[in-house]
Amino acid sequence: MSEPAARRTVAGLTCAEWHPGAVPVVLALHGLTSTSENWSLLAAALPGIRVVAPDLPGRGGSLAVRAGAGLAGHAEAVVALAGELGLTDLTVVGHSMGAFLAPLVAARLGDRVRRVVLADGGVPPDPSPLLRRPVVRAIFTAQGLLLRRRWPSPEAFVEAVEGKAVRGRPDLRPAVREWAGYLLDGNGRARLDRRRLVADAVDTLAGPATLAAVREMTVPVHLLAASHGAHDGAAAFLSDGALARAAALVPRLTSERVAANHVSLPADPRLAAAVRSDPM
Repeated sequence: MSEPAARRTVAGLTCAEWHPGAVPVVLALHGLTSTSENWSLLAAALPGIRVVAPDLPGRGGSLAVRAGAGLAGHAEAVVALAGELGLTDLTVVGHSMGAFLAPLVAARLGDRVRRVVLADGGVPPDPSPLLRRPVVRAIFTAQGLLLRRRWPSPEAFVEAVEGKAVRGRPDLRPAVREWAGYLLDGNGRARLDRRRLVADAVDTLAGPATLAAVREMTVPVHLLAASHGAHDGAAAFLSDGALARAAALVPRLTSERVAANHVSLPADPRLAAAVRSDPM
């Protein structure tokens, strides 16, 4: 079982923290339907490094928090949290939606950031009819309807929502149950603002690209792209072509392909290794 996080309210957001007082610091930004708890395994793999992870507005302990629209609104909330905590010497890490958010946060924090690590996101994917605004809205509206159910247990939630992603990884199931247990409230309902979820999905997947926000920064930017999508066997979210186009936009961007799926990537040892690496 992973080490429990200490939680408190910072700049209005519920914030999880592991290894408080340590230096350097990781500021970890979760995905669309995730919470701070999804960083528990990364934190466990980074002893001696302070890991700070907010529940972004509309999720988990920040369910009722109101923020500006889209990724820009999330960035404003995260920058306020970093300011209230006085965070410096930062590695900004993002997964999925959080990886599209990370460049906006890093650019606004400026010289307080030493490195940016993106996990299966942040880079515009290949053009697809599935990424048109009305289609993204319809897909995530349907997902929101699934997530609004009352779940009898975290295990039932995992089996229905993430079961295929961890079917071949029994070692991950205890942690994924913990992720689900934190997401669900006392009545077994997911602590997700479905309207915010849909709007954020549209902005993340069909809105303006955010990677350019770090183009003028001098810090290293490293991307880990999962070999599989939502589960093993599913097509990768980011193709090799998408990675090449991103490198042309930000020439110092480095990337690697990781034998994981989109859900299991935050727990992969290569993500922890990328976070531990000293900037060149």
